[in-house]
Amino acid sequence: MAQRLIAFLLSLWLMTAGLALAEPVSNSTTAASKPGKPVTQIKKSPEASFLDGMGCLKQSDSACAQLALVGIPSQSPYAKLLAGNIAVTASDFDQALRLLLPLQAENGLLPQASASLHASLALAYDNQADTLRALEQRTLAERYLSDPADIQSNQQRIWQSLTSLSKEQRIEMRGESLDTTIQGWIDLALITPNKQTIDDWRKAYPDHPASTALTDQLVAQANGDNKSVAKSKGLEGPIALLLPFQAEAFYPTADAIWRGFVAAQTEASNNAEIKIYATQGDKNAVAAIYQQAIAEGAHYVIGPLTRDEATVLATNQIPVPTLALNQPDIAGTANNFYMFGLSIDVEAAQIAKIARDYGMQTATIVASKSPLSAHMTKAFGNAWIDEGGQIIAQINVDANTALTDVKTQLSAQPADMILIAGNAEDARAIRPYLDAATPTFGFSHIYAGINHEPQDAVLLAVRFIDLPWLLNNNDAAFAAYKTAAADLPQGEMQRWFALGVDAYQVLLTLTQQPRQSVTIRSLTGKIRIDEKGEITRELALGRFSADGVVLEKAP
Repeated sequence: MAQRLIAFLLSLWLMTAGLALAEPVSNSTTAASKPGKPVTQIKKSPEASFLDGMGCLKQSDSACAQLALVGIPSQSPYAKLLAGNIAVTASDFDQALRLLLPLQAENGLLPQASASLHASLALAYDNQADTLRALEQRTLAERYLSDPADIQSNQQRIWQSLTSLSKEQRIEMRGESLDTTIQGWIDLALITPNKQTIDDWRKAYPDHPASTALTDQLVAQANGDNKSVAKSKGLEGPIALLLPFQAEAFYPTADAIWRGFVAAQTEASNNAEIKIYATQGDKNAVAAIYQQAIAEGAHYVIGPLTRDEATVLATNQIPVPTLALNQPDIAGTANNFYMFGLSIDVEAAQIAKIARDYGMQTATIVASKSPLSAHMTKAFGNAWIDEGGQIIAQINVDANTALTDVKTQLSAQPADMILIAGNAEDARAIRPYLDAATPTFGFSHIYAGINHEPQDAVLLAVRFIDLPWLLNNNDAAFAAYKTAAADLPQGEMQRWFALGVDAYQVLLTLTQQPRQSVTIRSLTGKIRIDEKGEITRELALGRFSADGVVLEKAP
């Protein structure tokens, strides 16, 4: 949830770059040149400090935002507004509502501030599963938006939230609102789109904000003018998404997957009903939630997400096509059960194959002491041995390790390659103590998803594998998804968005081309589905260079 606020507020913050809310200064390092970093030596207005704080949140820097908050008088509405936005990023939605709800009566706020107020309240109501209140707040936010791209993004969120509800839920919500704009949105989501029904809707709501944007797209699709119509007949019948929306730590991930799935469905011009079944990542509860989805008429199931949940379902009776987003711990699985996810084991196998193809025979693993690193180490070790390679040494490091000793160990036992088993922070700390002349590899986790990141300079020449969506985002084949992903932060959430997109593509292929060998080139890589429904995936190879991250090999 916090990531959605951060990304959405980016566009609002950018609108403020040209505003002169503080006195001009001669120092060339200004808040405009370094967004999110307040120039503390200048006495700023509450508005300017608020905008600085919003820039900090855009950079995922809550400490910086707190510093900006200190510079705003506590009685100023901008102090409460920034504090409320900070609370949302910390998933403290009760505090956010207490701070932000009274500000709706405040007059004279900057348009950007008013837009952020209502956007934050919408996210808080999303957390309470109160779609109507969230819809009301997003329609209010739109009144303060002037950039067409911001308006389009806001309307897309409205549309996705409505189309994720069942028809019965939309009808119930329609009866609860007297606002004609809200009613118009709900009525638009209730009709079966075609030229006649959309024309009738336009006549009923001639001044509705969606009448010149979203409805144009729906009309084009209804007329067959949109090239995506021809791509697929689409899925028929309700689709259940079993995602961990009830687990606070997993909420942003679940949201990104959902957004990707909806984006792919929209691109395919498919109107199948999507119903979300929120899980907690609890293996003891997932079977009951799955059975509930089936009992309520689901024709397909996407999820669950966690490995434990997938393991439970793999041993149950699976009556409809079910695509788990993780790999279970067991070999045999039930009929109708398929596996697709962002697997460390898949990455390890590909790294091992690439290194062996380069002629490398021996490897040293340098790992931090964490469960993630342990999983990487084990997965790569197994894959490397399966490829005929030899592990020379495994070196574990932590905060107490003298990294100069690591360098000595590596020199004493040289290998053809080094694998860094860790995340971006681990890799940045370890890399300066490794032999720069020895080819070094890492998992996708060493890339934070931000090209030209200054902290990544120490990773020069390190190779890693990752999604084409992150390494080759300008590929024309991905253009259709850029708008839907634009307000998600770079890095991890983009990976989960890509998984959601490809989950739709895989499910569509499994159901429309059963028992066929099919290859899909998409956001997460080259996906192969064999006649048995087994799914494999090949990722792209990237490399840190002096010019930022570069794509070395596409899948």
